[in-house]
Amino acid sequence: RRRIAAMVELLATFGATAKELFEYNRDYYTFDQKQRLDREMLRLEMQIKRFDLFREDIRDLVELTCSKMEMYHLVGALVLEFTVLIYTEGAELAWISIAPPFLKACWGMSLASAFTYIILAVWLSMHASVSAQSFGTRLLTRFVRLPIPGAQQINALNARLTDFERQGVGRMLRVPFTSDAQQWDQIRHRTGPGMEHLLDDGDDRFKPAVRVDNQLRAQDLLGAGEAAIHEEDLCNAATR
Repeated sequence: RRRIAAMVELLATFGATAKELFEYNRDYYTFDQKQRLDREMLRLEMQIKRFDLFREDIRDLVELTCSKMEMYHLVGALVLEFTVLIYTEGAELAWISIAPPFLKACWGMSLASAFTYIILAVWLSMHASVSAQSFGTRLLTRFVRLPIPGAQQINALNARLTDFERQGVGRMLRVPFTSDAQQWDQIRHRTGPGMEHLLDDGDDRFKPAVRVDNQLRAQDLLGAGEAAIHEEDLCNAATR
């Protein structure tokens, strides 16, 4: 009886220990998956903000060109008006009416040349403004789009407790402080050859927000980040 009682006590202790280890590792798995989800959501948010910064830079550059061209429009229109007034009403001045023919010819050719060049300047400024707006719109609509995640990327962020059940007994009953940090397997449904079982923390296949040749490609859209330019750095760059 003592032997049976000892075995029962040993089995109860082993069962309680296994239960605690199972609950601990399940909580550990839940915590890691929540941290992974928060990290991936922050990464998606940061890459959207980064590309939003790129789009804002394009708008600023287009606005810079358009504002300068509007100033050229105003100045060109005023000078063009002065040229027309001199050509029409200026011909009635006394010194022009009694001037020799060759001076009148030089005067008329100078006004005609000025009128032509001013018309050309106004037309080129209008063309530059329209070209800048068109090129900016083309950049915003075709090249610098916001990296909005697709359905596959969003689905790759989820985690199920059934994935924890497939980790194996060794990981489900891991004793704390006896090994390195736990590395969970990310189980995914089969979507192609060799794509049903992915190791490490996260699903790298669905990290990018770009599609190349109808396939999602791994690409770091954050890079090294965007460093702020201090005043001394800006001065040093301007003097080079």
